[in-house]
Order: sequence, then C-alpha cells, then structure tokens
Amino acid sequence: TALDLLTEEMDVWVVTDACSSRTERNRDAAFDRLAGAGAELVTTEMVLFEWLRDCEHPHFRTILQSIK
Repeated sequence: TALDLLTEEMDVWVVTDACSSRTERNRDAAFDRLAGAGAELVTTEMVLFEWLRDCEHPHFRTILQSIK
C-alpha cells in the first residue's frame, strides 16, 4: 500500500481525483492520513503539467485540449 511504500522511504504521490472510497468522509480521512505520513497529494492535471514541464512540449496543446 501507499503507507507501506512510505515506511520503505519511497516517494509516494497520490492522484486524488483518481481515487475513490465508499464515502467522501472515508476518502478525506485516507487523504489526511496519507498526507500526514508524507505522501504528496496531487491531481491528474498537476501530474500532466509536471510531465510536460512547459508549453514548449510537443504534446502540450493535445493535453491541454484533453483536460479542458
């Protein structure tokens, strides 16, 4: 699990809009626990833009259209 990876001193990034739980309360509690343990909470859009780095990337316009 993500918590196990954190105990192994791995970098863990949780893509929050790609996660689900039975209830919103449970989801939020899990995110709080993960963040408190050192996980980075990010969104799909954040990950995509970090991969692209800047608007000079050849796939920038394609990705931009996909997330709008």
